[in-house]
Amino acid sequence: MSTTTLASHLFITAVGAHMRGLPLNYQLTDLGATFVKEAKTAPVYRLYSMGPRPLLVRQTKLADSNSTYVGNSINLEVWSMPLENVGRFLQQIPSPLGLGTVELDSGECVKGFIGEAYAIDELAAVDITHLGGWRAHLAALDALSSSKTD
Repeated sequence: MSTTTLASHLFITAVGAHMRGLPLNYQLTDLGATFVKEAKTAPVYRLYSMGPRPLLVRQTKLADSNSTYVGNSINLEVWSMPLENVGRFLQQIPSPLGLGTVELDSGECVKGFIGEAYAIDELAAVDITHLGGWRAHLAALDALSSSKTD
């Protein structure tokens, strides 16, 4: 899979509320995007929660190691969007999120949701990397909520 499915479409990864069945999925489908597949990032990312939104941040190599990243593979979805709608989609993405290049565990590079690292501290983002993805985070929140009401 290359960056584009055809000359007229762009692959875009979704890691949070834009995934199937989640609240912002309509922003993809209303612009003609179609689901392609489930995938994982290369193990060089960390995932943070900023309340209702995730923040996917690529990690840099540690200065005191040969080639170790402090990251993990994160579950995501790959979508195909008509190129003529990408600009309208970009206008809907609030800071500190944006579209950039996301490396998949297969080695492929696809455009997708990424986050600006400044938000980790400034917005008190919570590291949820150990959960492996946004759906697992939502399930953990549901389990916590259920245990409090029981």
